[in-house]
Amino acid sequence: MGPQLPQGLWSTAYLSLAIALLTVACTATAPDQSRRWGSDQAILTIADTGATLQILASGGCYGSYGDFAQPLSSGSFAIPGTYTQLIGAYPGMIRYPAQFSGTMGAKQLSITVTVPALHTAFGPFTLAPGVSTTWPACLYP
Repeated sequence: MGPQLPQGLWSTAYLSLAIALLTVACTATAPDQSRRWGSDQAILTIADTGATLQILASGGCYGSYGDFAQPLSSGSFAIPGTYTQLIGAYPGMIRYPAQFSGTMGAKQLSITVTVPALHTAFGPFTLAPGVSTTWPACLYP
């Protein structure tokens, strides 16, 4: 059997535990909106060690995305990474080496993805900070 505490102390203990659990749950699941940039064409999610750029396809889903494993900071940048195109056949995607270039300021980020193997570039996408929009990945048959 547990320790005998007055009724008021148990209530305080339970309340403190509930607040602590809610704080942890909210902190763990709430994305940091200052690290998300977006527009109606693309969303960039920045992590401590890199970023992911989702590119909108028709149908309200993203059909391709790019990743790079380098922190993004203010000013001009040119970072190597990968461009992934989602497809409707096994293995479900094709990855290509890519180059991410652009400029980042306090209120605007411009980014272009160049994919040499496809002889094309995607963008430039002009993104604004604090975007909360999310898109699902396209489900190709």
